[in-house]
Amino acid sequence: MNKKILAITFAAMAMFGLSSCEDYFDDVPDNATSLEDVFTNRGQSLSWLTNVYHYIPDWSNRYAGTGGGDVSFYIGAATTEGYLPWDWVPALDIIHGTLYPSTGLVSTIWTNYYRAIQYANIYLANIDNNPNMDSTEKEWTKAECRSLRALFYFELMKLYGPVPVVGDRVYGVDDPLADMQLPRASVDDCFNYIIGELKSTLDGGHLVSQFTNGAYEAQMKGNLTQEAVEGLLAEVYLFRASYLFNGDPYYQSLTNKDGTSLFPQQRDEQKWRDARDAAKRIIDSKKFRLALRDANGKLVSSVGKSCPFRSVFAASMGSSDNEELIYGRTSSSNETYCMVPRFQGLGSNYDKGGGAFSVPLEFIDLYFTDKGLDINKDPDYFTYDTSDPKYYPVRNPLSITQSKACIDPLTSYQYFSPGSGHSVLKQFYGREPRFYLAITFQNRPWDFDKSTPVEMNYNGNSGPNGNTHDYPIFGTIARKNYYAKESNVDMLPLLRLGEVYLNYAEACAELGELGEAMHYVNLIRQRAGVREYVGINAEDRTATDVWGKPRIDLGDLNQELVLKVVYRERLLELAYENKHYFDVRRWGVGEGKWRDGSEMTDGWIYPAYHQGGEGGNFTGFNVMNTGVTEQNQLVNFYKRFTQDHRIYTKRMSLFPIPQDEVNRDPQIVQNTGWTTE
Repeated sequence: MNKKILAITFAAMAMFGLSSCEDYFDDVPDNATSLEDVFTNRGQSLSWLTNVYHYIPDWSNRYAGTGGGDVSFYIGAATTEGYLPWDWVPALDIIHGTLYPSTGLVSTIWTNYYRAIQYANIYLANIDNNPNMDSTEKEWTKAECRSLRALFYFELMKLYGPVPVVGDRVYGVDDPLADMQLPRASVDDCFNYIIGELKSTLDGGHLVSQFTNGAYEAQMKGNLTQEAVEGLLAEVYLFRASYLFNGDPYYQSLTNKDGTSLFPQQRDEQKWRDARDAAKRIIDSKKFRLALRDANGKLVSSVGKSCPFRSVFAASMGSSDNEELIYGRTSSSNETYCMVPRFQGLGSNYDKGGGAFSVPLEFIDLYFTDKGLDINKDPDYFTYDTSDPKYYPVRNPLSITQSKACIDPLTSYQYFSPGSGHSVLKQFYGREPRFYLAITFQNRPWDFDKSTPVEMNYNGNSGPNGNTHDYPIFGTIARKNYYAKESNVDMLPLLRLGEVYLNYAEACAELGELGEAMHYVNLIRQRAGVREYVGINAEDRTATDVWGKPRIDLGDLNQELVLKVVYRERLLELAYENKHYFDVRRWGVGEGKWRDGSEMTDGWIYPAYHQGGEGGNFTGFNVMNTGVTEQNQLVNFYKRFTQDHRIYTKRMSLFPIPQDEVNRDPQIVQNTGWTTE
């Protein structure tokens, strides 16, 4: 490629491992020969900005690893939500303890976010010179570009903690190397920069609203609109206030080489007040409302008229008609191959996949029953000998499976009916609606043809049967976010109102405002068709909830209990929406310990039987048919075995700083717990 664009290059910026702008120009018109060409042509200038948008992470790409020029990988597979077996999946390095400062994933993401920041800086430095754009368009796009740059710094902080802040500078080939060797800014300085940028773009009044006369403006989808930036700002405030960034003792001794502390030395309560107020402003704007749908998927105006399953289905969809969606990424992969069963041996009319995105039973056991209770607290939850299940005919009351239809007790919505000759484990009846949205289990019919059961036993249509990769190792498959049959899904949701409710509830709980916290948890539960708790506010102390069911009384509501209530609700409501990985880290619970160091055995965040939090042994069904006999062959699948062992230590709250950066920049210090190589 013969481009004069190399007159300005990132090659000199060795500190951040950046290559030149040339890779960008693979995607712009051939007549673009210099930055002057780009920034005197309106179309090419907007194409440059579009390229900056490309660096918003696409968390929906579950099939691919992180390659050059990308910041995306499916981070949900690095949590207790699930597992992807393919050896190119970056999550395997995280969960199996093979992530190091020299790992490619660590440097790739760091490098590409800084590349995106420099692309944004180039746009901001040059766009005012474009004679073919009017001042309104220039100010609008500059506000979006500054917001994008703030977002990239935020994503860096979520993964690495405090990072160097470049500001507005565009580096060139003649800049002294010493100018590029920046120390890490402190946590507070990084957050202050991000918040200042976002508030400045909001206060400037140049961002465009995504609503016109109260109606959603579809042409604005994917843009960082006023509402999207308000949502991003609220999320930034939440992270700034969280335990990881607000007094976590583990990081208090981390300093730059000049002795500057990188992390706050104590908790700052005002940060939680800021997080609370930012979330409440979005709620009070009434621009968004929780998605409510009837059994046919039609919009309804009240919870009492809704179908909980269809409502939670709609809430997490990336579509313009999702009244809950605050911001979504367009041009997302929305890859579903790993969620679609393999359906080996069935006709070509089947949508066939890998069926390999499997869910450990430790996460499945977190879903409530249809009484809104933990499975260990519901006297009607079915239990059996998981080491030696006994076979009885389905009609026998001692059978561990049954073949009747599964009906929602609130609305009579049918979740499934086992196909002819098949039966389903009794534990998979009588669970909350979000469970049926999220999980494909043994012999559950594939809902989209209403009949064919998914068989994950060894010789089943989606079981191992000699397959080395494409089968579910835990005997379950994640299904949430499979929207292939929905024609209007064209975005990856990044923020929705349900999350803002839970952000607000968390901030209130941290501030001791327990009544507000419980109330907003109840609003999420009632939409999901899950019985509400007895709260503190008057509206949460009625004998029955909005569905006319008795409320669940947790007893004395202290701050620790309410926080755990909020955490559990968030894990389930936002499951498979790429929040879990960051949440357990910012809460400081990833080791399975509470903040005082005590083991969490109460079952709120991890099942009571599980030790190690995000690490430890993870359990699945007997997909390999171990120990089969003629007598137990029809139930042998339901034995529980350890199928995966994971590593999690406190240092994994943050990625290490890439080793290349530590080597080339004498001012860069490594994160606590990561030895330099």
